[in-house]
Amino acid sequence: MPFATGGLLQEWGPAKEALITVQREIRDLNGRADDDDYCVDLAMLTWHNFREPEQPPGVTPGPVARSQRRFIVWHSVPQGLETPEQVRAWLAAALPETERLVREYLPRRSKAFPIDQLADEVAALREHLARR
Repeated sequence: MPFATGGLLQEWGPAKEALITVQREIRDLNGRADDDDYCVDLAMLTWHNFREPEQPPGVTPGPVARSQRRFIVWHSVPQGLETPEQVRAWLAAALPETERLVREYLPRRSKAFPIDQLADEVAALREHLARR
């Protein structure tokens, strides 16, 4: 199962570049080939450099529709992560919550979502990021 990455990136400078680098690495590792692939969308929220955060902290699920093939999970990126190594370490620590949301939040009645496969891919990504 592939991943999608994106989000609302308001920071700029080294912090934004580090986050974009890690997002690109994730897509290169296991990116979504087309809209027919089921995937977990690791959506990132960053803060504006000169304003207080508007988003809730932590990892939160996005809405799920039976017809969609991606599950959006919002990740509030803490301020001050200015290198790809810092972003990888933070994301590796946040992904267990993402895995829990994939296993518990997606509808079980619908046979469409391959819940266990998606959650296993999140766990594998966490292990990959932790090793780097």
